[in-house]
Amino acid sequence: MHTHRILTLIIASSAVSISLAAAGTVSPPPPNVTRLVVHAPRPEYPERAVQRGTAGTGVYLLRVQIKSGAVTQVIVGQSAGHGPLDAAAIKALRTWRFKPGAVPYRKITSVPLSPPQTNQETLVKVPVTFGP
Repeated sequence: MHTHRILTLIIASSAVSISLAAAGTVSPPPPNVTRLVVHAPRPEYPERAVQRGTAGTGVYLLRVQIKSGAVTQVIVGQSAGHGPLDAAAIKALRTWRFKPGAVPYRKITSVPLSPPQTNQETLVKVPVTFGP
């Protein structure tokens, strides 16, 4: 089974960005990720995709309730190029939890949201790379 390694966390003006890259080993999360994330299972690399050598990078937007840290929605901002890779990323990212109040509110206008964003939630941008 291939695993993923958390590489970086960047708080941008419009979203928090966490990058996951597929690798043969798992590195411990950097301290800046550890302080924001309570539960962040890594996406499982679909076995069929591994067998076929399918790789790709997707960008996913996590709609996070600031007060609870719960992810309420995962939006595909950019597909990894293969449905099974996107599905694996979405499945894992839906279960992520952030420390309550740890992610800052940022008004997001560049992404149409339904329902519209409230001041009680924000978006977290998560690039996920699947590769050999």
